[in-house]
Amino acid sequence: MTLTLRSRWLLAGALLLALWRPAAAAEHARLLSDYSHRAWTAAQGAPAQIQAITQTRDGWLWLSTPTGLYRFDGLTFERRDQVGGHKLLSTIVLPLYTAPDGALWVGYRFGGASVFKDGQVRHYGAADGFPPGATYCFRRAPDGVMWVATANGLAWLNGGRWVRVGADSGFDPGPKAVWHVLFDRAGTQWVSSAQAVYYRRQGERRYDVASPANVRVASLAAAPDGTVWASNGNDAHYKMSQAAPAAGPPPRPELPGSGMWFDRAGTMWLLSEDRVERMLPDVFPDPRQRVTQEQGLSGMNPQTFFEDRDGTIWIGTINGLDQFRRNRVTPLPSRLEMATPALYAERDGKVRASNDNADAWLLDADGRQYEHTAHAYATAATARDGRPAYGTDHGIWLPGPRGGQLIAAPPAALRDALAMRALAQDGGGDWWASYVNLGLYRLHDGNWRPVSDARLPAARVLTMRADQRGRVWIGYVGNRIALIDGADVRVLGTAQGLAIGNVQSLFERNGHLWVAGELGAALYDGQRFVPLRLADGHALRGISGLVETAGGELWLHGHDGAFRIPAAQLAGFLRSGAAAGYELLGVDDGLTGAVQPTGPFPSMVEASDGKLWLSSHSGAVLIAPGQIPRDATPPPVELRAMESNGQAYPVDAPLTLPQGANNLHLSFSALGLAMPARIAFRYRLQGLDRDWQAAGGRREAFYTNLGPGQYRFQVIAANKDGVWNNEGATLDVTIPPTFVQSLWFKLLCALALAAALGLAWRWRLAQMARLIEARHVERLGERERIARALHDTFLQEAQGTILMMQLAMEQVPPALPARAAMERGIGYIEQALIEGRDEVRGLRSPLRDDETLGQSLERFGQRLAAGLSASFRLEQKGAPYALPVITGDEVFSIGREAICNAFRHAQASEIVVELDYGVKRLTLLVRDNGKGIAADTLAQGGRSGHWGLVGMRERAARIGAVLEMGNQDQGGAFLRLTVPAMYASA
Repeated sequence: MTLTLRSRWLLAGALLLALWRPAAAAEHARLLSDYSHRAWTAAQGAPAQIQAITQTRDGWLWLSTPTGLYRFDGLTFERRDQVGGHKLLSTIVLPLYTAPDGALWVGYRFGGASVFKDGQVRHYGAADGFPPGATYCFRRAPDGVMWVATANGLAWLNGGRWVRVGADSGFDPGPKAVWHVLFDRAGTQWVSSAQAVYYRRQGERRYDVASPANVRVASLAAAPDGTVWASNGNDAHYKMSQAAPAAGPPPRPELPGSGMWFDRAGTMWLLSEDRVERMLPDVFPDPRQRVTQEQGLSGMNPQTFFEDRDGTIWIGTINGLDQFRRNRVTPLPSRLEMATPALYAERDGKVRASNDNADAWLLDADGRQYEHTAHAYATAATARDGRPAYGTDHGIWLPGPRGGQLIAAPPAALRDALAMRALAQDGGGDWWASYVNLGLYRLHDGNWRPVSDARLPAARVLTMRADQRGRVWIGYVGNRIALIDGADVRVLGTAQGLAIGNVQSLFERNGHLWVAGELGAALYDGQRFVPLRLADGHALRGISGLVETAGGELWLHGHDGAFRIPAAQLAGFLRSGAAAGYELLGVDDGLTGAVQPTGPFPSMVEASDGKLWLSSHSGAVLIAPGQIPRDATPPPVELRAMESNGQAYPVDAPLTLPQGANNLHLSFSALGLAMPARIAFRYRLQGLDRDWQAAGGRREAFYTNLGPGQYRFQVIAANKDGVWNNEGATLDVTIPPTFVQSLWFKLLCALALAAALGLAWRWRLAQMARLIEARHVERLGERERIARALHDTFLQEAQGTILMMQLAMEQVPPALPARAAMERGIGYIEQALIEGRDEVRGLRSPLRDDETLGQSLERFGQRLAAGLSASFRLEQKGAPYALPVITGDEVFSIGREAICNAFRHAQASEIVVELDYGVKRLTLLVRDNGKGIAADTLAQGGRSGHWGLVGMRERAARIGAVLEMGNQDQGGAFLRLTVPAMYASA
């Protein structure tokens, strides 16, 4: 029976696996333990049949497929028909290559190439000497020359033209296609064709055929040791040699697989029809280093390999894209399949690992086993002399010469083969041990005795630790910690601020006592427990391991992974109790296993070399705090699209939206190939937002009810390690106002409102004036009624009484004293009558009903002028109009007082009254040509003891008028009363 090549490989593999030393494979972890694997298929938007992958200088990943060119940011596949604003010659692309100068080279299936750099493009075709036919490979030589392999030959770029390599140089593949170009570490050029593999040493001109020559080869790979491998693209790899080809049948392949690549670490990766396989040095292919579709590979026929600048491996299959990202957490490379092992750090960076059902091994960080014992343990402690002590189901084992020392367990524990769950040695040398269902025991003077101190909680012990002073701390379920200091016992709990639930870990360093449990962690300051809070409010759940490192960092191991609190953040917490910033290593970093709530505790220890060992369901993993790879490159940020009122708009230039637009929907992205879920965004809309809006991982922003104006949208992002791109991406957006939103409309509205308010004010004033007028008329009517009553009754009766007394007085002889008394009494009554008549006159309106204001003023002035030497005249302008009663009374009274003063005090020869009935105001002017008004009288507003001017001002104020007085330049005085129209019109 004839075996196929694949059958021969399977048979050889089975034989070698049977002879394979387990110890060799034990030094290496599974592929999916060292790497986090993620696959994208059509369901996640990935294109099919990825033929080439490259990464440009800005960090974006580019994929070529038969359906077009795609760009990938770690989350979204975006089909691109242009690069940097320049269109591709064709959407059917093949090879991709990013040159050291940052240029992106794109080859086409139907010939030609394009190079995109710094926003410019250069296309190459037949006119530039570019070989016709499909383009397969670009490669840059060590001397900087660009080479291309095509279906019709090999060429290099000389200036702006391509130079074909001809048969005269020894390169003669005939009509066969040229597939691949490679330069090894010595600078030798290797070229594969469908006929043979050629090589040309650096500095030489001629090509020679490599050996073996009688194989069909498609691709080449250069190993770190200088070996050049060639693949036939099916299931065979050959080591190529510069020796002369030998005649004879085709040689047997060295390795299977349809493609081979080497990562930067020098590790070989083999791609086969149904798997991806990592080949570790000096180890035959290991099934644990393979990933197939059953293990999550995106599809069959993985055909493209690329390692990005962060060391992430990308592989394209017929159905999608796969990512292999090196974990920050390293799984313990050991054949010990221990679930949730107990860990204890010993000397020289070594850790002893064990669990209830396994032996104990002393291991180093590379998984090498230095010491094996039959003492499986579940808890460990440090003895007072510094030796490690392990709690086994036989007792306390202290390693040492000739198997060490075993302190037998209490008889009850030995009888039931119970393992210790917590162990500590106090300052006096007594051992304290806890057993499930047996309780707490103490070894004193060589005898175990159960601890029955009533002061201790009757609850399950989860963890114990002796501090530097020899005191024993015991952690219980239910927020309780016991502190045993000799004969003194204290129980600490919620009264001291303890709020961590079941106490699962105790740790002391640098004078700090830390406690951790199912609900968090806290620091004991000697009086109270200060809770540890995280800056973003993330809850600390199930903290079963806690270490304060020598470098001042705090590490906590819990349900969500490993929390790292940097030294600066920890110092802030120790100083003021402030919430601390942190970094979380979790599932994405390879920390996948949880921790049993029952132990063993602690689930994290620090080895003497500073490495942290963590225990979980999946076994043990290692973290090297000072060696965690960090990405210091801020992520590029890009605006993807914008919509407003259902209309999409480009985002590559400032936008002016239509009138009436009132909402924005913006989508954006940032490069995060390794861990896109950890990209964090902040955005703001300047012109609306006062501060940044934290979006977390959300890549959209929505704004509604926007008014017209100028806006600038800005988005920034941080990579997985918290490095922010503070420049980000921006977009200027202008929303023009509609007419009703414009400034002119607002001004018109303001003017209309002002006019309405003015009219309302005038209406209100008129209403108030009418109300005052009505009240004044009512008051005048009442005064006139009183005046009539007084005149018709009191005054008439008084006058009659005077006449009767005069008749009686005439009958009294003049010589009698009574006659004189009666005359005096009658005189007094007549004087009172005169004064009463004057008062009655004052109750009546000074204006006569049949006269206008001007006529009343002229009548009063002419009456005074008739008995005095000064002349009087009145000048009137405008048509007289009716005045409100109160206004007319007050104006006449002011005018009468002014005219009277002029006749009495001015010593003038002429007194003139000007009365102007204007539309906007009524003006009364009284002037003379006399001696004027004294300066002190003007300054004081009137003479002391004389109230004429004061009264006039008060009357003017009552009707809202303005009263002015002073001296004229040509001599004489004036008084001007101005009444606004709102008070002057009836």
